[in-house]
Amino acid sequence: MADDKQEDKPCTITLKDGTFYDLTSLSTSKADYEADAGDAQGNLVYKLNVCRSVVSEPWNVENASAVGGFINGRGHGDFSLGDFSTNLTISPTTHEPMLMYENGSKCPGNENERASTVIRFVCSRSDFEAGKPRLVAAIPAGDNACHFYFDWKTHVACPTNRKTDLESAHIWAFFGFVLVAILTWFGGHTLYNRFYLKRRGLDIFPIPKCHRPAGVQLPQPISSSDGSAQPRRSWAAPWKRRSQRAGYNHLRQDPNEDDHLAARFSIDDDDDDDDARVLGGEMEAWRRSGEEEAARLSSASDRETVGVHQGLVRL
Repeated sequence: MADDKQEDKPCTITLKDGTFYDLTSLSTSKADYEADAGDAQGNLVYKLNVCRSVVSEPWNVENASAVGGFINGRGHGDFSLGDFSTNLTISPTTHEPMLMYENGSKCPGNENERASTVIRFVCSRSDFEAGKPRLVAAIPAGDNACHFYFDWKTHVACPTNRKTDLESAHIWAFFGFVLVAILTWFGGHTLYNRFYLKRRGLDIFPIPKCHRPAGVQLPQPISSSDGSAQPRRSWAAPWKRRSQRAGYNHLRQDPNEDDHLAARFSIDDDDDDDDARVLGGEMEAWRRSGEEEAARLSSASDRETVGVHQGLVRL
C-alpha cells in the first residue's frame, strides 16, 4: 500500500491513495520519551525514541549506540527493546503508521530469541504536543516478557501533505492573496471614480497616465527650398534652458489676423480712393512748384551782373 519511492525517506511513508505520514518531528535529541507502563510493571522505566537511538546511555547493553528503546532497572543491567529503525510501515488492521524495533537483548526464557518492539502511532488531533507512548501488551507475561507493544497518541500521526506539496500550496496561496488584493484595489478605485467622482469612459479606471513635463517642446519641422519638411536644428546645449526672451515667436497667431490685414489695406475700399486722389493732388502741386523754381533760376542767370573792377560786363 505504500509508495516505494517514499520508503527511503526516514520516518515518512506515502500510500498509493496519496495519504502521507511524517513522524520526523517526534525524533528528538534532547531527551527520551518515558512510556506509561501502568502499575503492573512496578518500578520498571521504559524509555523510547523515534527513528533514532536513545539519548540516555543504556548500561550493560550490546550495541548501545543503535538502541531505540530500553527498560531501565531490569536484571543485572538495562534491557534493550531493539535497534531503532526509520522505516515506517502500516498496521494491517487499523491502517495506521508503525515502527518496529528488532534485535534487542536476549530474551530471559530463550537466549536464542531477541527482544522486539512495535510502536503504533494513533492520530489524535486533541493532543497538540508530542504525546506519550503507552504500553498495551508484553509477551509473555511477567518477568520473562520479550516482545512489547506500544500505542502512541499524537497529532503528528495524522495524515498530512508532503512538504513539496505544502511549499507549492504556500506559493499558490501567496499569489492568490496578491491577486485578490490587486483586484480589490482596482475594483474599489473604479467604483469610487464612477459613483463618487462621476467620471465616465476610461477615466473611471485607475490607470496611470504619463504627462509631458512642462517646458518641454518638440522640434517643429521647417520647409526647405524644395518644399520638403526638415527638422529644425538647435545648436544649443541640451542641458541649457532656452531663453524666454525670444520675442513674439511663440505667440499664438489669430487665424483671422490675415483677413483683418487684407481688409484694412484693400484697394477696393472707398476711403482708399479718396486718399489716392488727395495724394495725386499733392504730387501735382509739388511738380508745379519745381517748374516755377527752375524758371526763376533760368531768368536770374540771364541778367547782367557788374564786376567790381571791370564795370558793366557780362559774366
